[in-house]
Amino acid sequence: MTKTNDHEGGAAPRPGLTHVQRIGAWKVTMWLPLDSTSANPRDIRIEPHEDADLQEVARGITSTILRQIDTTAFAEEMGPLAELARAGQREAEKFRRELAGLPKGVSDEYLAVISALYVRFVNAGRTAPAQDLEWWTRTKQATLKGHLRAARQRGFLTKVEGKAGGQLTDKAIEILKRTSVSNVRLP
Repeated sequence: MTKTNDHEGGAAPRPGLTHVQRIGAWKVTMWLPLDSTSANPRDIRIEPHEDADLQEVARGITSTILRQIDTTAFAEEMGPLAELARAGQREAEKFRRELAGLPKGVSDEYLAVISALYVRFVNAGRTAPAQDLEWWTRTKQATLKGHLRAARQRGFLTKVEGKAGGQLTDKAIEILKRTSVSNVRLP
């Protein structure tokens, strides 16, 4: 069981909880979105396991394989995690409402808040902080990357060459002290 941003080909990220189960030659992946109101999987994918016997794979997915998929264990395991995920969803929704209350446009307040949330994700070791920002703000990554570039140009966020990162500047911290947006922690 892992928390993931699953990708299929070039599809958009799917924030949620996944559980992988091996049944014979098959890898069964169950997925639960973060906004789910139950702990039952919303998506089940069955594909040949990387180490599968090719003769077993050639026989195809049988009803025996399907009967062995344990959605009950998934629901029991995901129940508490799903509640945590829903709490995260509520936290993000509150953040979005507060973000909407800032002055319109790419204001200094907005850039300071976005920079602080970005730094929070980077410091937490998130491998794709722009993707996390997209989920939290419901703004496209390309737009957010432009906003982070603007934050650096206006002196709210330091630059790190060749990788995600940076630190809040004193200028950003002063602005953040005057805002009421939650989920941004001052250093």
